[in-house]
Amino acid sequence: MLGIKLAILYGIKPHELGFCGPRNKKDTQILLDYLKDKKVSEKKIRKILEQFKGAYPHYKFIAKSNGIKDPFDERVIIAYWVGNELLKKAGGIKSSHIYHVLVIGSVTGRIVLKGKLLDLCRVGWGKVLKLKTKSQKLKIRYRPLRGKKKLRLRKPAEKEIDWDEDLLPKVQVGDWVSFHWNQVVEVLSKKDKENLEKYTKKTLNFL
Repeated sequence: MLGIKLAILYGIKPHELGFCGPRNKKDTQILLDYLKDKKVSEKKIRKILEQFKGAYPHYKFIAKSNGIKDPFDERVIIAYWVGNELLKKAGGIKSSHIYHVLVIGSVTGRIVLKGKLLDLCRVGWGKVLKLKTKSQKLKIRYRPLRGKKKLRLRKPAEKEIDWDEDLLPKVQVGDWVSFHWNQVVEVLSKKDKENLEKYTKKTLNFL
């Protein structure tokens, strides 16, 4: 998958909610059009994504730290949102989205991240139990993030998350998927699932 498309998929839901990215409905529609393979200038997409003040600086830093020219390289986007080997040269967990959520907090000032919002804002992973095509939902089993004095991953629980079949048509029961703000993002490979869990736990241990 192209890095640009992956960056949109992970950022589109909080953008639609008004928490990050430019406050322009036209830009939102442009991003959605790109995801649906409509003719949109890649240059225009890049300019919009560069206005995501939380994610884009990390893309640039991760890319530069690893000698990668394009901050929207797929490896870079995966490193920030899910976690991979590129984080080793980019300050470790401090360059990951989970660290951004649990330690840094919102950089836009449009939302205060605390309580249950932390579980919504972090990128979670879950196993698909059921596809609900009529309601456009996926039933998943995942480990919720809870805690007052000490955040931690709780015992497995079930919940429904939003699913846009046009954006993710090839999901099946038994797949591991990532989700952000209660919306499914992608089907995870075994390695990506393991990395997402690993870097989440590392950040929780850091707190």
